Amino acid sequence: MSYPQRTVEVVKSGLVIDQSATLLWQDIKRAFIYETGSGQEILTCAEFMLVEGYSVEINSQMPGWDMAIEHLPQRIENLVDER
Repeated sequence: MSYPQRTVEVVKSGLVIDQSATLLWQDIKRAFIYETGSGQEILTCAEFMLVEGYSVEINSQMPGWDMAIEHLPQRIENLVDER
């Protein structure tokens, strides 16, 4: 069984994940950018902690990743980049 490719898109109000869920900029209270994996299988991820108490993660294999990461420093005040 295969699953569709997950996507992330930057819009004026926030990030749209998989064309169905929008993370509003004002609802993201903290974001972490980090790398995981080993050897040649390194994956860069961003985890968003939301005011509602849950988190959402995106990664560098998702179409739209580069644009999303480019916008984070201007939009999220509490951004931790651990790369």
